[in-house]
Amino acid sequence: ELKNDDIQLRLTATKQLSTIATALGPERTRTEFLPFLIDTIDDEDEVLLALAEELGKAGFVECLGGVEHAACLMGPLETLCTVEETVVRDKAVESLKNISETVHAASQAHSAVLHVEYFMPMVLRLSAGDWFTARVSGSALFPPLYHRLPSDRADLRLECLNTFKQLAEDDTPMVRRSVASNLGHFARAVVEIEPENIELEIVPLFRKLVDDEQDSVRLLIVENAATITGLIQLEPEERDALMLPMVRCFANDKSWRVRYMAADQLPALCASLGDDALRDELLPSFLKLLRDGEAEVRTAAAFKVTDVTKKIVQLPPNEDGDNGLDLAVINVIPVVRELVTDPSQHVRAALASNVMGLAFELGVEVTMKEVLELVLTLLKDEFPDVRLNVISKLDKVTFVMGIDKLSNELLPAIVDLAEDRNWRVRLAIIEHIPLLAKQLGKEFFDVEMKLGDLCLNWLGDCVWSIREAAIKNLKSLTEVFGVEWARENIVPQVIQLFNNSPNYLYRMTALYAVGQLSTVLGADSVEECFLALLTERAATDVVPNIRFCAAKMLAIVAGVVKERVRNGPVKGCLTTLADESEKDLDVRFFAQEALGKLNAV
Repeated sequence: ELKNDDIQLRLTATKQLSTIATALGPERTRTEFLPFLIDTIDDEDEVLLALAEELGKAGFVECLGGVEHAACLMGPLETLCTVEETVVRDKAVESLKNISETVHAASQAHSAVLHVEYFMPMVLRLSAGDWFTARVSGSALFPPLYHRLPSDRADLRLECLNTFKQLAEDDTPMVRRSVASNLGHFARAVVEIEPENIELEIVPLFRKLVDDEQDSVRLLIVENAATITGLIQLEPEERDALMLPMVRCFANDKSWRVRYMAADQLPALCASLGDDALRDELLPSFLKLLRDGEAEVRTAAAFKVTDVTKKIVQLPPNEDGDNGLDLAVINVIPVVRELVTDPSQHVRAALASNVMGLAFELGVEVTMKEVLELVLTLLKDEFPDVRLNVISKLDKVTFVMGIDKLSNELLPAIVDLAEDRNWRVRLAIIEHIPLLAKQLGKEFFDVEMKLGDLCLNWLGDCVWSIREAAIKNLKSLTEVFGVEWARENIVPQVIQLFNNSPNYLYRMTALYAVGQLSTVLGADSVEECFLALLTERAATDVVPNIRFCAAKMLAIVAGVVKERVRNGPVKGCLTTLADESEKDLDVRFFAQEALGKLNAV
C-alpha cells in the first residue's frame, strides 16, 4: 500500500508505520524498512508530511530497537528537510528535535554519540546545501545541537556558532529569515553553556540582522529582541546602552511591518529593559507608534495601551519628582484621546478593547477625570465593533467607578447593537448580556434599562442563530437573577410566544427555551409552568416538527420533575407519541428515544 497508485491508501499506510515496524521487528525495520522508505520519499506532499511526523514519534524510535539505533532515522529525515514544501520541512525539523530530546532524556552516553557522530555532520551538510531549503532547515537545528553537544567539545560548539553566523550572511533572504526566527532559541542554548558568548557573539549577530535589507528578516528579529536583551549578562546600564540603539531602530524603521511588530513586542521590551530605558526611550517610541502614519501600526499599538501604561505607572519618581502615574497622564492619555476619533475603525476597535484596562492602572480619580469621557465617546461610535468591544470589557471599569456613570450612554448603545442589520453584531451583543446582568444588577437591568424585554424580543428574530443564542441567554440570566425573577419575567413570555405564534418556527423556539429553562428552574416550577404546555398543547400540535420537539423536551424535563410526574403525565404523553397511531415517523422515533432516556432515569 505504501506504493499504491491511490494517494489515500499510501497516506493511510504511512500513518501506520509504527504498526508495520512492530510487525517486522527492530532488525528488519533498520535494514529493510528504512531503506525502502527512503526510496519512496519522492511522493505527494501529504504523504511526505505524514512520513515526517511518524518518523519523529518516540514510539518509532522504540521500534528500531531503542535510542542506541535512533541514528538510523537521520537519513530519511535529512532528505525530508530538503524538500520544497515548507510544512514538510518544518515537520521533519520538528521530528529531528523530538528524536534529539528523546535520546538525550534516555541516555547521556547515547546522546553524546548521536549528536557528535550523526546529528552535527547532518546539520553541517544541510547548512552547506546548494538549495536554500536545506540551509533553512539546518539553521533551525542549531539550538538543540548546541545545547546537547558534550560539555568537553568546545571545538564543536565553536564550529556550530561560526556556521550559524555564516548562515546569517547568506545571500538568500529565506535563510536569513530562518536565522532571525531561531536566534532567540540559539541564544538560550548558548547562555546555558557559555554565557559570555551572548555579548561577544550573539549581540553582534543580532545587530547585523537588525540592519538587514529585507524587512521580512528585520520583523522576525524584533520578535527576539526581548529574549536577547533578557539574556545579556551585564549591568542594567551597560545592557541598555548596548541594546537601545538597535531597539530605537525598530520604531523608526521604514517598513510598516517592522514598526507593527515593534508595537506588538513593546510590552516585552519594557519588561526586559530598565526603568530609565522605559522613561527615556521606550515611552517616546510608543507614543510615536500610536501616532504612526499606517493604521495597522496604530492598531497594534492601541492593543498594547494598557500593558505599556501598567509598566509606566510602576516607574519610580524621577529627579523632577514626577512618578509613573504622572508620566502616563501627561504623555499617554492625550495620545489615547486622539485615537478615540481616529479615522480608522480598526484602530478605534482595538482601543475600545483595551482602553477599559486603564481604569485599574490609573485609579479612580484619573479614571473619572480622563478615561470616562473616552469610554462614553467610544460607546457612541458609528462602527458596531467599537461599541461591542467597550461593552465586552465593562467589568474592567465598572468596579472602579460604578455602572451608574455609564448608564445613560449604555442603553442606547446596546439597543442600537441589538437592532443592527448584521446578525453577527446582534449575536455578539447577546453573548455579552450575562456579563452586563452581573454588572448592572437585577433592579438596574430590568427596571431602569428594561433589558429583560430586549432579551425576550430576540426569541422572535428571523435568524435561527440569534434565537438559539437568546435561548441560552435566558438560561444564563436565570442563573444570575434567580428562579423567582425568571418565573415572573421570562416564563410567561415564553408561554405566550408558543400560544400566540402562527409560525411553527417560533413555537419551536419557545419549546427549546422550555428545555433550557427546565434545567435551572427546579422541579416545582417546571411542573407548574411547563408541563401542561408540553403534554397538552405541543404534543397535539398539527405540525409534526412541534410534536417531535415536544418529545425531545420531555426527555429533558423527565430528568428534572418528580418521579410521580415522570411516570404519570410525561411517560403517558411519550407513549402516545410513540404509538403506531402517530403517523409521522420522526415523531415516533424521538418519542421512543425519549422513553428510553426516561426509563434510564
